[in-house]
Amino acid sequence: MRASETFELERAAVATWPATTVERRDGWLLRHCPLLARRRSNSALPLDPLADPEVVERFYAERSSPAIVQVSPLDERSELDALLAGRGYRAEASTMIMRTEREALLQACPPPSFEVRLDDAPAPRWLAAVADVGGRPEPSLDRVPAPVAFATALHGGVPVGVGMFAVADGWCGVYGMHTDAGWRRRGVAGSLLRAGAEWASAERVFLQVEADNSVARSRYESLGFIRAHAYHYRIR
Repeated sequence: MRASETFELERAAVATWPATTVERRDGWLLRHCPLLARRRSNSALPLDPLADPEVVERFYAERSSPAIVQVSPLDERSELDALLAGRGYRAEASTMIMRTEREALLQACPPPSFEVRLDDAPAPRWLAAVADVGGRPEPSLDRVPAPVAFATALHGGVPVGVGMFAVADGWCGVYGMHTDAGWRRRGVAGSLLRAGAEWASAERVFLQVEADNSVARSRYESLGFIRAHAYHYRIR
């Protein structure tokens, strides 16, 4: 990807995931959300490869939170990554961002084998569906700005999979994909992704997957997703 596309994707990822505080300061995008335990909502994203980590440390100290940096894109932030390691930041949660085009995804996903219900808010029935399929319901997802869709795949009216789709800056972000253990490898994820792609107005789609989750990566690759870039977190 070109550097401009990488920045656009990063900006879309920030815009499609909630944080109560989002602040640009001295080469950093600083995010904090006490309602969510996710690193994604409580970490600093470097906008400048030479940004000073002390800015991050002061910001999170003021909020009695650990200083966390999302070192992204990792291959362009090696100098910063080494600096943070030298300051005692440990590396965690190596993650890959994957992307595809909307039309390519629609072609890769067959007509849905499951009914997919889309809600425009994290309604109680969607949160219940997340728990039913073995996922972890997230608080504060009502903060995700529209357009957003909370998807439930159903078989005979019973939830078998869930996901969330949010659009910003020409990208559709895919979050919280989870399939009931008894329904894996039976087309649930494909049905959810096709429904999300049909719903979304964006022409490009991205998702984030743990780098060591080879099963999920392989599944998404079979649907046309390719590696965009990688990141990990540095935690002091």
